[in-house]
Amino acid sequence: MAELTWLRSRHMELGADLETLRGTADGMDDSTMLELWDRVTGHVSFLVHDLMPFVSVEEEILYPALAVAADTATPVDVLRAHQVEISRLAAELDEGRRSLPLGEEAGWRAVRRTLAGVHAIARLYFTVEDEVILPLLESDLDPHEAEELEDALRAVARTNSTSHDFQQA
Repeated sequence: MAELTWLRSRHMELGADLETLRGTADGMDDSTMLELWDRVTGHVSFLVHDLMPFVSVEEEILYPALAVAADTATPVDVLRAHQVEISRLAAELDEGRRSLPLGEEAGWRAVRRTLAGVHAIARLYFTVEDEVILPLLESDLDPHEAEELEDALRAVARTNSTSHDFQQA
C-alpha cells in the first residue's frame, strides 16, 4: 500500500485557506465595507488562481488513475460535480463582491451565503478525496506508482501556476 503524502499535505494547505472563507462570512457584521471588499477579493483570487487550477491538475492526472483503481467512473463524476459547483460559486462570489459598494443589504447577505456555500462544497470535495478517493488509490498503487503520480501532479501544477491560463478572474 502506498501513501500519497504530498497530495494530502496540499489538501491540508488548501483546506486552511478555505477556512478563511468561513471566517469572513462569520465576521461580516464586524467588518467595514473596505475590509470585506479586500477579503472577498482575496477569496476570489484564491479560488480562481489557486484552488481551481489545482483541481484541474487533479482532474488531468489523478482522475485517470482513479478510474482505473475504481473500475468505474462514479467517483470521478462526483468530483467533477463538486468542481462545477465550486466554479459556479466562485463566479457568484465575484459577482456579489462587485455589488458590495452599493451597500444593499441583499448584496451583503448574498456574499455571506456564497462564502458559506463555496466553503461547504470545497470542504466536501476534499473530504471525499481524502476519506474515499485517496484510500482507494493508495490501496491500488505500489509506492513507486504513488511517487510517479505525485511527481506528475507536482509537474503539472508547476506548469499551470506559471501559465497565464489561470490568471483571468
